[in-house]
Amino acid sequence: MTQRTAGTDALEQLARLWQQEAAAARARAEAERAGRSLAERVEAGVALDQLAVADLFAVPGPRIGLRLESDRDGAVAASRLRPGDPVLLWRRSPEEREAVRGVVGRRGGRRLDVVVDEAFADTFDAPGFRLDRDAPDVTVARGAAALRRAVEARPGSALGKMREALWGGGDGAAASAGSGLSSSHAAALSFRDVALHPRQQRAVAHALAAAPVALVHGPPGTGKTRVLVEVVRQALGRGERVLCAAASHAAVDHLVAKLGEAGVDVLRIGHPARLDPGTVDCSLDARLEASAAAPMAAKWVAEARKIFAKMDSKRARGSLGRDEARAMRTEARGLLRDARQQLALHRDALIEQARVVAVTCAGADAAELDGQSFDLAVVDEATQAVDPLLLVPLGLCARAVLAGDPEQLPPTVLDHDAAREGLGVTAFERLARRDASAAVMLVRQHRMHEDLMAFPSAQSYGGQLEADAAVAAWRIEALPGVQSDPLRTAPLVLIDAAGAGWVEERTTAADGERGSTFNPEAAVATEREVRALLDRGVPADAIAVLTPYDAQRRLLRQRLAGPMADGLRVDSIDAFQGRESPVVVLDLVRSNDAGEIGFLAETRRMNVALTRAQRLLVVVGDSATLAAHPYYAALLAAVEVRGDWLSVFALTD
Repeated sequence: MTQRTAGTDALEQLARLWQQEAAAARARAEAERAGRSLAERVEAGVALDQLAVADLFAVPGPRIGLRLESDRDGAVAASRLRPGDPVLLWRRSPEEREAVRGVVGRRGGRRLDVVVDEAFADTFDAPGFRLDRDAPDVTVARGAAALRRAVEARPGSALGKMREALWGGGDGAAASAGSGLSSSHAAALSFRDVALHPRQQRAVAHALAAAPVALVHGPPGTGKTRVLVEVVRQALGRGERVLCAAASHAAVDHLVAKLGEAGVDVLRIGHPARLDPGTVDCSLDARLEASAAAPMAAKWVAEARKIFAKMDSKRARGSLGRDEARAMRTEARGLLRDARQQLALHRDALIEQARVVAVTCAGADAAELDGQSFDLAVVDEATQAVDPLLLVPLGLCARAVLAGDPEQLPPTVLDHDAAREGLGVTAFERLARRDASAAVMLVRQHRMHEDLMAFPSAQSYGGQLEADAAVAAWRIEALPGVQSDPLRTAPLVLIDAAGAGWVEERTTAADGERGSTFNPEAAVATEREVRALLDRGVPADAIAVLTPYDAQRRLLRQRLAGPMADGLRVDSIDAFQGRESPVVVLDLVRSNDAGEIGFLAETRRMNVALTRAQRLLVVVGDSATLAAHPYYAALLAAVEVRGDWLSVFALTD
């Protein structure tokens, strides 16, 4: 029987909210299918029609890879299906009992890889089946299992202590609590990275003394990843085994790349199609492919494929009897089983030998890590991981360092009630609010000109940020070949549409994105700013165009297709978190008489947008629409003091 504690009560409440979120995800997937025809879903990029299995490939575990081929040129490339997305394969109806769930792998040309349970591989031995994007059932199940394990953990166990420290209101959050203890620990350490400044050193010492949890608060550009790399190197020096995790593949890959630069050997677990090309070589799959097991496994898969092809041929001629089909299927499955076992043996050996393993939070429950344990978890983006998924890596470790920034984007939660009742607040935030000594905040930023830093520092970080001397006076004109602009002399520029009569619009269901806002006139102004920068000699790959709305992003990509071919980036704010660019042009889209700003009211999203630029930030917006909100009123005041405020009337051709 589970012993009742404050932590178990909190996690049981979270489990209920997690089920609400799962129901919301499932309802959205079902509504997406029910509300539109297959042709409409294909057009919207969330489904594919008329697929055939072009090949099979082996993967460790009781799964098999299907290399699917579409009969339509461009269908796969046009789809919004991405590696790691859950999908549903079906013939007559998505609701049919025979429908099979899988996960998207690589994609390219007409081909799309999907991994399914091996028992269903021959369900799709004939062409003509369909595929729909599905709800993330595997991710939901992993979060639910992690919650269950944490609730059932004994109070004195490693997971029980973690539970009470993060969710029970206990006082054992960090052994290094208090600046004095962190400082004394830092003085006793021999740092591998000798360029760390004192606050970063203090954060490293604080993290290493975690008992069982320590927090590292890293505002934009303050060297959070550098601190985490040093934490890993110090832990290895103490003979510890480390699990590195993050909410997204991009964040895991960034940490892996920085560890590699520091000479740390990391085993990256995750589907190769979702990994950054720079980290694929250290992935489990790449090392398996380079092992002695790979050629033999490939040979057995090829033999199994020949048997399936022979079955297809005989079936087409009407000469495949039931007994013969059963025998051939048994032989083919036996070959596939032998291939999996061969790979699994080498896979287990690689994992057992690894001292540093990197994976997403949800991926930490993968079969590859079953039975593994670690001394320390280093979790980046902890402020973007919902608690059920954060618990997945924490359940494998004795201690944890959680790094993140609660002033940037929160976790994505579909169910608004669940978010409001607690699922939208992370363990990092709860602990930081309850015990200020549990976190060390990094304050020296190495990314932005000091005039770009001033407003985010005042609004989100209590004015504590300071610009490193190397970046404090960064200007775009200092880049080779870039000319000055007499109208845009400051690092912060506002292109103001007040009084211009811009009219924002909303997409319809036929556009494939429901309820997204766009503004054609704002897009014209944004394009004009980009082309002005290019005319000044700013390289296209030094410019990022950001906007909060997907419909506006699509419109801007159409207008800026030429510069994008030369390296210009056009993306949503959410997708650009964790990245930076010498120049950012930010299109705020909203322009209306009612002063409605939609989810621009989520100021953490805007904090992300305003902290991506290094040398120049150009904001395209309507001050009359924005000014009623206190955050944007303060931004306008900051532009008056530190920037250039230009009306679109003065810039119209």
